[in-house]
Amino acid sequence: MARLLEYQGKELLKKSKIKVPRGEVVESMERAVAAALEIGFPVMVKAQVFRGGRGKAGGIHKAEDMTSLDKICRTLLGNEVGGLKVEKLLVEEKLDIKKEVYLAITGDPQTRKPVLIFSETGGVDIEEVARNNPEKVVSQTIDILEGLYDYQARNAIRKCPGLDGREMVKCAEAATGLFLVYRGYDCKLVEINPMVITTGGELLAADARVDVDDDAVWRHPELGLTAAEEAGDRPSTLLEMEAGCIDEGDHRGSAHFVQIDPDGAYAEETGKISIGFNTVGTGCGLTLLDEIVPLGYYPVNFCDTSGNPTSLKMYAATRIIFSQPGINGYIFVTGVAAQLLDNTARGIIKALLELYPGTGGQPNIPCVFVFRGRSDEVALQLFEEHGISKSPMVKMMGRWATEKDAARAFDELYRKFQPVGKE
Repeated sequence: MARLLEYQGKELLKKSKIKVPRGEVVESMERAVAAALEIGFPVMVKAQVFRGGRGKAGGIHKAEDMTSLDKICRTLLGNEVGGLKVEKLLVEEKLDIKKEVYLAITGDPQTRKPVLIFSETGGVDIEEVARNNPEKVVSQTIDILEGLYDYQARNAIRKCPGLDGREMVKCAEAATGLFLVYRGYDCKLVEINPMVITTGGELLAADARVDVDDDAVWRHPELGLTAAEEAGDRPSTLLEMEAGCIDEGDHRGSAHFVQIDPDGAYAEETGKISIGFNTVGTGCGLTLLDEIVPLGYYPVNFCDTSGNPTSLKMYAATRIIFSQPGINGYIFVTGVAAQLLDNTARGIIKALLELYPGTGGQPNIPCVFVFRGRSDEVALQLFEEHGISKSPMVKMMGRWATEKDAARAFDELYRKFQPVGKE
């Protein structure tokens, strides 16, 4: 998914007529001072990083005056919050809070529909509220074609006894606006936690989390997104950003790539050998992980190229995987795939020919290729015709090989040939 920073999410909320506190995003101490003077003390200073729980991690502070603002900015700007470097701050008005509630719309995998989630207890983890006080969390499934009507939102929200009539109506209005953001920007999650009811009766989004489906990023160039994969709370790496563009404008199959261990630090720390990794089918990938990791190898990436992707997509994904620094091997295994594995093979071969031109595409790190499914014999034949399978560092396997067979074959190949650096 592509996650927006708080201030970016709030811009989308404003377009749907959801009120947000007055504020300005800044990148320097000077701009922070100017923003605070314009807004008026006290102000909230919030680190803009891709991380939940910023308050607990020390990323949100109240500045009562210029002295405290200076101290906060020096503490945050250029330093890390939760392991992420802070390059931007949101300087925002301090709200006079009467009540905090939780409001979100996300996808429900059970009903396969969007679902509205509301709680009269905001400002804390919704999982904690659902576990300790389930009666304070209500939900309402939404027909994605019809949308969320005011009466549906009100009927759900009125189940929480902690709101008066006016507050309930305002929360319902915010919920319908939130669905417009969710639907309009192809989101996986739009969350406001907390949504603040002020002592003056206003309803404002004190925070905003907006996660856009990575497959839909190309449809929203106006968002300027550069993160397009499941990177979690850290920023996407350059290779993940590049991989996020593979499906752009062409959804014949998919190529999902994420770097589990981008710099190989975890593999080194645990004494494992870093390798590149690609499978056709996530289930196949997880099974292979269970077999390869206990043998002492650690895939620095996870990649699933399934759904019958084009040769061009396979080519791009293969180049990206081999571009990772420090990999000492590569393993590719298909599930019993219905996709055209000859096209899959052509894309991989094209990448290898470009990556290793001096050897006719023969890699200089141990590689195992397992083709199982439609046209698997043609795929194996193509590797043979191009001479790649003749390399002593390449092991080709067909439809009768299991994930355990693939892992053991790779282990045997690695132990036989100690890898050298790429040409």
